[in-house]
Amino acid sequence: MIPSRIKSEIENSPSLLQVTGVPAKGMDWKNCTRTVFERMARRINQEVTQQVIRNNYLVKDFLLFGENEFDNIKFRYKLSSMDDFVDLLKSMNQQRPYNWISGKTLQCYWNYSNAKDKKLNVLLSFLGIHSNDWDSWKTSSNGKPTWHNEKNNNGTLYLLRKHFVGHYFRYYQKSDRSPVLIKTPFIIKEHSEEIVMVETKTLGHRYKSTYMVIRDGALYIECENLDWNEKENYIFNLGFETNPEVISGVSNTLNRKGHAIAIKNLLLKQRVPYNYDKYEGVEIPFDQSLDEASEDFHILNFFKSSSDNIITTNYIHSLEELNRLASLKQTD
Repeated sequence: MIPSRIKSEIENSPSLLQVTGVPAKGMDWKNCTRTVFERMARRINQEVTQQVIRNNYLVKDFLLFGENEFDNIKFRYKLSSMDDFVDLLKSMNQQRPYNWISGKTLQCYWNYSNAKDKKLNVLLSFLGIHSNDWDSWKTSSNGKPTWHNEKNNNGTLYLLRKHFVGHYFRYYQKSDRSPVLIKTPFIIKEHSEEIVMVETKTLGHRYKSTYMVIRDGALYIECENLDWNEKENYIFNLGFETNPEVISGVSNTLNRKGHAIAIKNLLLKQRVPYNYDKYEGVEIPFDQSLDEASEDFHILNFFKSSSDNIITTNYIHSLEELNRLASLKQTD
């Protein structure tokens, strides 16, 4: 859910109150239709686009989207620089502005869905709040961040707290299949008496869990990217182990071409906790020489000997395409 202060300012925005179908001041927005939220999103996108044109730092400092998201923007619009992107914004039809936020996202936020940091920046840009004041607007009345995890059900909470809370390193091969292993921090920690949550990183991006459940011996985790608009899901095979040293699983996401992929993950539990905030992900090339007594050596050897570290889907929209792919595989 978005912070109450931002929510109140949005609901009382003179610009949005002029949009057809938007409730009058003091009325509940929760029951607005998707169509009304799409109209509101268009108005927000129009004004944020003008803000960006006037204040290029909003995009040049990646305040409204992350660097990886900008790579996708460059690819989609065939751009070479951020200046090209600003020029593109200037040339866009006012009725079809750049999509900084969608009506679907707004509707979710007004129905208690968690708000991403970059999307809050978009809303604050729409309100004309200077970026120096954003942090204070994004805190709740008690001064704590308004982002929160969903409560774990009792069974999952009990098992996570009793057996799996701790510091891990997460290992996986790069999604482009290059012979490089990624090692990143991964922690399962108690957030409060009612919540256990996960924090992890990739190279340059941070993730927090929004939902976790243990079912049939597997831990299902949904994470949100804190730096740009993306989600990632994990499934880890716990079985009936109560003191695991290594946990195997997969992460599911989309690559830059929009293909759904499953990436093999290994979690290696650490006996000694480390400082999560100061630890960043590192790359370990497959040909790197490592001490045979080290943990990294054993993990690297496992991934080098495995042929299914990454599973990528194909675009298939007809039986003809399906048959053609099957024929190609039979001739390999």
